Amino acid sequence: MLFTSIDEIKQFLAVGAGTDFNRLKPHIQNAETAYLRPLLGAGLFKELLDFYDNPEADPPVENKILLPELLSLAQRSLIHLTYWSGFQVLNATISDGGFKRTENEKVKSLFKYQEVELKEYFKTTGFNGLDEILFYLEMEIKKSEGENLNFKSFIDSDAWTILKSSFIPDTSTFNSIVFINHSRLTFLRLKSPMQLVEDLDIKPVLGEAIFNEIKLEMVKKTPSAKVTAILPYIQKAIAYLATALLMEESGADLTEKGLYFESTDAYNNLMTNKQPAESDRINFLAKRNKGIGQNYLERLKSYFIANATDWPTYSGQTSNALRRNNTDKKSFWAC
Repeated sequence: MLFTSIDEIKQFLAVGAGTDFNRLKPHIQNAETAYLRPLLGAGLFKELLDFYDNPEADPPVENKILLPELLSLAQRSLIHLTYWSGFQVLNATISDGGFKRTENEKVKSLFKYQEVELKEYFKTTGFNGLDEILFYLEMEIKKSEGENLNFKSFIDSDAWTILKSSFIPDTSTFNSIVFINHSRLTFLRLKSPMQLVEDLDIKPVLGEAIFNEIKLEMVKKTPSAKVTAILPYIQKAIAYLATALLMEESGADLTEKGLYFESTDAYNNLMTNKQPAESDRINFLAKRNKGIGQNYLERLKSYFIANATDWPTYSGQTSNALRRNNTDKKSFWAC
């Protein structure tokens, strides 16, 4: 594990000196297994664990000055995810007599709204910390070259391949197109819709050969100039169409919980109520984002036509001028 004492945890979270580390230990292990190990890949996670267990040993030369910073980022994210994932168990006493809540005259349990807000803080901080780790790894990898690549074990892992072969690889890229408040949770919620858009909208436009060519180039350290130039068109179409799908599918906007509007309680301005948005609002936003996404698809087609020398195998059409929405119309166009 990447923690062995409460004193280490205090560097990242203000916990009491009397906190029993053994109560936290299984939840730390669970968080490592569920979130940190899959993110880093088995190779880099072991390298980080070896460095933590024996910091005086010699890690790979290229990572020697980088592992301490990575360890700090990993520990900060890990302990917040630990308290989030283990919140209900840590907040209760488990004995032969069953499950109980601890309370005495000096120490009272949190109000329900305080519990909800605290758990939300642990979750958001922990998941956003995972994005900080990815950003750090990618920036350091970009700085290196040749035989001395930084974090080579990560580059050789499935985790890196999956990351680099995604049209929208991370939260920051998505947020630069559609604002999601830099939330990794929201980005993860959009993974499934993005894959659907890629399969049902992007691949038919690109064609099998071009789709595979772009995917192969994306995992390279330096993709070809023509692939770098076309990626923004693909990414914008995916981002807007994916958010539209999410809203249509679950009545949700750009949070993992759904489309909510916040309001302050009239009787207590410390309380914030979240209520589901009206269906008309959801439908409007879904239709708007779908329209924007379709427009970006058309721009993608036009880009292929305008750059035919770079993409000679492209055979799609650039316009849908005859396409019309016949819903609730007395007349229709047949093509």
